[in-house]
Amino acid sequence: MRIFATTLAALLLLALAGIAGAANVPPFPRLPGAWSHAEINVTIKRTQHTLIVDHGRIVQTNSSQLTLRERGGIVVVVPLSQSTIVVIDGVPATVLDLKKRMDTQTMRIDGGAAVRVRASSF
Repeated sequence: MRIFATTLAALLLLALAGIAGAANVPPFPRLPGAWSHAEINVTIKRTQHTLIVDHGRIVQTNSSQLTLRERGGIVVVVPLSQSTIVVIDGVPATVLDLKKRMDTQTMRIDGGAAVRVRASSF
């Protein structure tokens, strides 16, 4: 019973840490129409940053990066990190759940690893 309680407490702390980390990451910007790449200058906590958003189909993926084919055949490699927030079909997931051919949007800040990935199944 004590091991169960300790494990449950550790999981709750990890979940809260994930929620706190997500609170610091801005949401995806709303972009009208059909788009494949955008760079937007924003202010986050009184500091200027550039949001880089890409939209395409995954052609290759692993735990550290994914490769998207955008409209017009442009190929973009997007680095991933352990803190990347992944949502597939509206459900929280991990970078290991991303698969080829998924329609995907990524968001990076200042050219770093993706902070958010939003994908939908086939």
